[in-house]
Amino acid sequence: MSAGDLPPVPDPSGQPRPPAAPQVEGPWRDERYRLEVGHHQVADQLFVARSGQGPPALESASADRPPGRWRAAALGAVYTVVPVTVVVAIFLWFTAEDRTGAYLIAAAVVAVVAVLAFGYHASDPTVVLRAGALAVAEVDTDGDGVDLPLYELRTIRVLDSPRGLALRLVGPNAQRLTLPFGLLEANPQLWDLVYNGIRHSDAAGAEIDPGTRRQLHLAPGDPETTA
Repeated sequence: MSAGDLPPVPDPSGQPRPPAAPQVEGPWRDERYRLEVGHHQVADQLFVARSGQGPPALESASADRPPGRWRAAALGAVYTVVPVTVVVAIFLWFTAEDRTGAYLIAAAVVAVVAVLAFGYHASDPTVVLRAGALAVAEVDTDGDGVDLPLYELRTIRVLDSPRGLALRLVGPNAQRLTLPFGLLEANPQLWDLVYNGIRHSDAAGAEIDPGTRRQLHLAPGDPETTA
């Protein structure tokens, strides 16, 4: 596809808006994700990456990541084992002459709950995406993050994982982002901006494997470069 066949690159205000991007996996909708979607103006002084720097953000989406398999299994085990353990500790407390066993069980329960609570908060399950006319980023709650130039991508790949499909983007300086499709597509305008950059980067020679081309509805590339 030649550059002349592509939609225009939007200006910093996002105009002209890119055409609608194709659906790949579908948006996150479940309330458990605590999904929040935002549409912004350049005058809002919200930026793609570090606050006060980088391209202005036009679209945003934030949500809690779906739990990984190990995390879901661990929480399930805790919900099953801890109540039984507490009952046993109470029984020993009132029936056994030596309450050492009850003390040990109670200490073990407290330790396990503390470790899981620390791990839950340390893992920071919230993911925040921001996109401007020319860049996309995943940022933390303070607004710090890595932004990639959407029209200078070097590698584009769709990844499959137990949490769902994700988009792996690699920029010109080897910066990389892995963005969950469920969150990208939860804000269609954000996904439109990202997809327009993908199309232009594809035309400029970005590396894209055949499977990713099919999933992103991109035209087949040169067999010599996509084999």
